Amino acid sequence: MKFGNAAYNSMDNGLLSFDHATVADASTALSRAVCIATRYSAVRRQFGSQKGGPETQVIDYKTQQARLFPLLASAYAFRFVSVWLKWLYTNVTQKLQANDFSTLPEAHACIAGLKSLTTSVTA
Repeated sequence: MKFGNAAYNSMDNGLLSFDHATVADASTALSRAVCIATRYSAVRRQFGSQKGGPETQVIDYKTQQARLFPLLASAYAFRFVSVWLKWLYTNVTQKLQANDFSTLPEAHACIAGLKSLTTSVTA
């Protein structure tokens, strides 16, 4: 699909779509990994108590929480930003079809930055 003036004629909007999908995929991958780690930490018990009681759940340890909870929060944040990027992509595509290129630079900047952030945190 060709849009407007010569500056954008070589662009088919494919990168915006691909990068949006990359952010969504990173969100899904992080969500799955954090879900598995949280379930394991909740079920696994380790190191008996001093009084001979049941072993402590791994998720009750502060170091486990310090590693797991920020990733859990990131998974939720990436999910919400993925939904927002889908809306942004739809909005920019509609404006491009109406020969309005005003939101294209902002969309590229947002999608490129979020792609970098989500994939580096997920990796």
